[in-house]
Amino acid sequence: DGKSVIVLIGRPDMAKDRTEEALTLVDVATGQQRALAPGHDEIGSPRWSPDGSSIAFVAPSGSGNDASDQVWVMSADGSGARVVTKAKNGVEIYAWRPDGSAIAYLSQDDPPNAAELKRHEDLFAVGDDPFSTQHPAVPSHLWLQTLSGGSPQRLTEGTWSVYPEALSWSHDGRYVAFDREPDARFDSVAKSRIAVLDTATSRITIVDHRWSWMPAFSPDVDRLAYTAGAHDSVLLQNYLDVARVNGGARNAAPSLDRFVSFFAWLPGGGFLVSADDRVSRALWRVSAGGTVRRVALGGLNFDGGSVARGGAVAFPATSSRRAAELYYLAPGSNSPRRLTNENAAIDSLDLATSREFRWRNDGLGEDGVLTYPLGYRPGDAYPLVLDIHGGPIMEASTTSFDPLVQLLAARGFIVLQPNYRGSDNLGYAYAHAIIGDDPIAGVGRDCVAGVKALEATGVVDPRRIGVSGWSAGGWTTSWLITNFNLWKAAVSGAAVDDAVMQYDMSQIDVLMPVLFNGLTPWSSPRAMRLYRDASPITFVRNVHAATLIISDTTDPRVPTPQSYEFYSALRDLGKTVRFVAVPSYGHHPSDPVRNREIDRVWVEWMTKYLTP
Repeated sequence: DGKSVIVLIGRPDMAKDRTEEALTLVDVATGQQRALAPGHDEIGSPRWSPDGSSIAFVAPSGSGNDASDQVWVMSADGSGARVVTKAKNGVEIYAWRPDGSAIAYLSQDDPPNAAELKRHEDLFAVGDDPFSTQHPAVPSHLWLQTLSGGSPQRLTEGTWSVYPEALSWSHDGRYVAFDREPDARFDSVAKSRIAVLDTATSRITIVDHRWSWMPAFSPDVDRLAYTAGAHDSVLLQNYLDVARVNGGARNAAPSLDRFVSFFAWLPGGGFLVSADDRVSRALWRVSAGGTVRRVALGGLNFDGGSVARGGAVAFPATSSRRAAELYYLAPGSNSPRRLTNENAAIDSLDLATSREFRWRNDGLGEDGVLTYPLGYRPGDAYPLVLDIHGGPIMEASTTSFDPLVQLLAARGFIVLQPNYRGSDNLGYAYAHAIIGDDPIAGVGRDCVAGVKALEATGVVDPRRIGVSGWSAGGWTTSWLITNFNLWKAAVSGAAVDDAVMQYDMSQIDVLMPVLFNGLTPWSSPRAMRLYRDASPITFVRNVHAATLIISDTTDPRVPTPQSYEFYSALRDLGKTVRFVAVPSYGHHPSDPVRNREIDRVWVEWMTKYLTP
């Protein structure tokens, strides 16, 4: 009814090196908070029941090795929490049936060779898998659990898989929409297609044969919305489409040339839509007829949200000087109201300000986020640090609160976060400009052009320039220090240093052919030369910057051996280099202590080599 919001508030416990999630009920009228589900500090996916009388969430059930994530349900006042699913392999995502009597959920299947695995007969054939794979990917499928009890009903099965992103029921409870993939491998998300299950007949219909995902049925009409690849692209830009169960898709907002990262149905058949727009995460209301009106958020960056039946919106948001808080937007209003003040301690600090900075390169209008150092005095020249975003597509730097940027600014650095070609903040043509024979070379030219444009304003000391980034930002960092002699210091985090290795060993190997216009390194001798020319390791002898390398010890997305290769080359060539390994699995650690330590060594490295 739009009167209360349930929100997860994450509070880091540095002593235990974990972030405890507190499920909290916030009263919209007063902002008063009440803790729900005490005793559950590993909690996720809270959802109101359709009638608002109950709240479901996912939390562990059981103990020790028998513990697994299950769906719990409690009354709206927080009492009577009980486990309603008993999925053998745990619950990944779920959705209430519109009548509130049942829940559809996603759970991973048992391995087909479970008996053999117990005998350690666990050899497996490698397919399109990353180097860190220890067992074949196992599909996940849909189940139905009634809240009255009884055994769950299996809804789907097969060697194909459901991607754990979104489930949605039609308003009459007959259909369930989901993201269907040909198998359970990580990079098969690029082959995702919206599918609909008819629970009455068990028939599955593919709604859209393009790359498409995030399905959401209208709450009151026979329409299904989802995002789909623009201009038949894969991973470059999403448009918001609307279709019926049997197809007939149309673009719901044809004038919005942005990568749709979030949408939700509004009363009357319209939508709330969010996307990166220049240096902000913007919000629009889209009418049923396709008219687009931007919501003036007053410097806030939208970060997902929830829409009540009457059209009220609850959402977390940040600005450059304020970390995430919960906000409320009344139906039709353009003036959000803050409901929480969880980061009051940060508000009391002296923080740097950020703004948009623009330049041109290769005929492209480009931008980035520019943050001035604390104590900035017009007319003085300061050391500069580039902080380059990842991706390299489906991402952009915005004026969202960034702890690393604030720490660098506090040490006296100007920070530039360039939105190079491929970034999703300037429309499809700009995103597509990265595609070609030399994707990283174009990205490098964009970043250098941003530095030169900033130098021309007189605020930068050209003798003290550093470059840094993580993931694709690390790739760009390594590329820049091997191809341009502008840099005194560099931090290359989780970097693609060898493009051939990235294709051969990564869980997102599908991205590389997208960037190289369909070519793999093995397509032809010419294609191999293109990949080698896009590899910083090819030009490693050119490095003059003092270089800090950071990587998780087991990174399936940007395989860790690339960091070892780049480090070994720099070390043997007598360059100034240090390699800091993070003992963690994944592309970036999720625990608060390691995140703090990465920021610490990053800032200390720049301070050591760029401060007089």
